Amino acid sequence: MTSHPMIRKEFNELVRTYKILIVPIVFIALMITQPITMKMLPDILANSTGLPEGAVIKIPTPSAPEVLSTAISKFSSLGTFVLILIVMGSIAGEKASGVASMVFVKPISRAKYYLAKAITYYTLTIASMLIGMGITAYYTEILFGKLDWTHVWIGTLMYIPNLFLVVTTTLCASSFFNNAVGAGGASLVFNILIFTVPQFLGKFLDMVSPGGLSNAAMMMIQENSTLSQAFITGLPGLAGVFTLNIVFFFMGWYFLERSEI
Repeated sequence: MTSHPMIRKEFNELVRTYKILIVPIVFIALMITQPITMKMLPDILANSTGLPEGAVIKIPTPSAPEVLSTAISKFSSLGTFVLILIVMGSIAGEKASGVASMVFVKPISRAKYYLAKAITYYTLTIASMLIGMGITAYYTEILFGKLDWTHVWIGTLMYIPNLFLVVTTTLCASSFFNNAVGAGGASLVFNILIFTVPQFLGKFLDMVSPGGLSNAAMMMIQENSTLSQAFITGLPGLAGVFTLNIVFFFMGWYFLERSEI
């Protein structure tokens, strides 16, 4: 895949800017804090001040799958923000700095340029999520007990299209705007709306939204459903997120083709 000059250029850029290390490390940090915090919570509360003498706080110990699923839910908001920060300048920054105009002097189409960006950041997202989840699940298992790793990986793969949507919408905004801040702000507002608003607009819209897909992924990780049940539950959300990815991917392509560079 990296044999194509544009894709090779983009991966070299990830290495040069250390994004290839920063993103996996941040993903790990965002997720692994949840099991560690959950493990330390009883001791933190026991040592806290202001409790009556002799007071006893009993907190039921959560299962390993429950802890891991909450790590995913906690990751959602901050993980989205991190991806936006990483991707928002990918096209807008190069347009503003003049790098894009130098690239297009060569016999390289805007379509190939845009596709190379998308492939690079999708690959980085998949790798970072799998690494982050693998390490977090490993430590969750050490702290809280056994996990069904089949459920862990299937649930993770079910969740990844949501991250793709963040990348796609940010690339789209980066194609439209001529500065990274504008692209990041627009993508952040859109993703906050699309991830939170549908749950208040009815059951169907919630099911086909990214939030519905997140719920299905967490159900799988919690081992509250079989593979077929999780697939049926997550299918509307997967269809909705896939459709949004396609729409915004081609919108971004269109914006780049129409922009003056």
